[in-house]
Amino acid sequence: MFYQNLIDLNISVETEEELFDLVGSRLIKLDFANLGYIANLEKREISYPTGLKFSNISLALPHVDPQYVKQPFIYIARTTENLVLKQMGDCSEMTAQNFLFLGLKNGEKQPELLAQIMSAFQNTEFVNNYKNANTVNSILELTKKQFRRF
Repeated sequence: MFYQNLIDLNISVETEEELFDLVGSRLIKLDFANLGYIANLEKREISYPTGLKFSNISLALPHVDPQYVKQPFIYIARTTENLVLKQMGDCSEMTAQNFLFLGLKNGEKQPELLAQIMSAFQNTEFVNNYKNANTVNSILELTKKQFRRF
């Protein structure tokens, strides 16, 4: 589910919507997502925010309904500046620079994947390695090792 061409660690955008447009356009162009992906991403994020705050990192896990996914993926995005977004659960405002766009065709796997992501980002060693990984190859190796079941 992790691909070298679906990792961007230096995205310069000012809003979450700009990020969604950029990532969504790339996913559609690379044939990972269907038309309608961006609109569904934005719609779901309004109703079900995906921002998460951990002790050492904040991130978001934007995702869409399975019908908008052509082939499973996790798109790793890091922005150059913090973006304002809503926190999962209470919809309070937060900021983040790290995003994992989840593209699942089988919704049954989502709880297991989310549990693994939550566990990983609560692990101080993993988070430090993740934050310090500044090349596509280093982040790819780290995430493939951490999430080898997916």
